[in-house]
Amino acid sequence: MNSISPRVAPDAKAQAVAELYASCYSELVAYLRRLCADHGQAEDLAQEAGMRLIAQSKREPLEKPRAFLFHVATNLARDQLRRRIVSDAHAAEGDFDDSGYAPGADHMAAVQEDVARVNAALNTLTPRARDVLMLARIHGHTQKEIANRLNLQPKTVENHLTRALAQLGAALGERRRQ
Repeated sequence: MNSISPRVAPDAKAQAVAELYASCYSELVAYLRRLCADHGQAEDLAQEAGMRLIAQSKREPLEKPRAFLFHVATNLARDQLRRRIVSDAHAAEGDFDDSGYAPGADHMAAVQEDVARVNAALNTLTPRARDVLMLARIHGHTQKEIANRLNLQPKTVENHLTRALAQLGAALGERRRQ
């Protein structure tokens, strides 16, 4: 199924999108599991990507709905990892409000352990992949800005970012299971 035709009746379009999603679901979850190393999270991200596919197909016809689905899923996984990295960094810096909350020693030890795992995982990346990841997820640059800054093609930036996120997800997931 390459495209959802705008000439198809709305119910038929919705059915075609649902069938596409159902046929890709297992592959999508497996792909997301490689990125985030957590099966439950992969299922949640796959469901969110499916909902976005359906919403987008209602707004306008999609020429390549499968590609759209996987692209959205990849972005959701990247966003989730970025939030985790930022959250861990803030926790390590002690960015807590003064509302009377004082984390216990066991919580602080767990957070420090998590930050150490993230740092160790970051150190396994190639320098280029680490630079791309940091520019994209920590400094908030777009892929085009990163491409210009590092003298790369935008697709190369996307590839570095995807591989870096997959490698980090695998490293962080593997260490969690130990």
